[in-house]
Amino acid sequence: DIANAKAALRDIAKWYPGYKDQGYEIAGFVWWQGHKDTGNKAHASKYEENLVRLIENLRKDYNAPKAKFVLATGCGNPGTEGLGKAIAEAQLAVGDAKKYPKFSGNVKAVDTRDLWRSVEVSPKNQGYHYNRNAETFLETGLRLGRAMAELLNGGQS
Repeated sequence: DIANAKAALRDIAKWYPGYKDQGYEIAGFVWWQGHKDTGNKAHASKYEENLVRLIENLRKDYNAPKAKFVLATGCGNPGTEGLGKAIAEAQLAVGDAKKYPKFSGNVKAVDTRDLWRSVEVSPKNQGYHYNRNAETFLETGLRLGRAMAELLNGGQS
């Protein structure tokens, strides 16, 4: 994804024909991931540390030191036990301004575990990726969008 995004930015006029070298700003990043790490205790134990590094490295790689960062708990399963819970807690910890003062006002985590929908109301019994439930995807997008808008507006929603 990073390589594709950088390629698009290098040739931005291809994607936005009205673009005339007026520059651009990377205002923020959105992150919703975590399921694959639930299968590996070593990955789960380092998730928080790695997520902090990811935020810092994305900002550096895109020369966007002030870019906001919003993330949703993304264990892809209910995230209420085992490694799924550990990852969800790590994600929420990174969004905790008391624990990470450098992220105060520029990183926000939203908990989406309450959006898990059962197989009976979902298109697929995966046990992960929220059983492909469209309501879950929509509501997660809305929460992430509101969180980003709040950060971009200086904490005002």
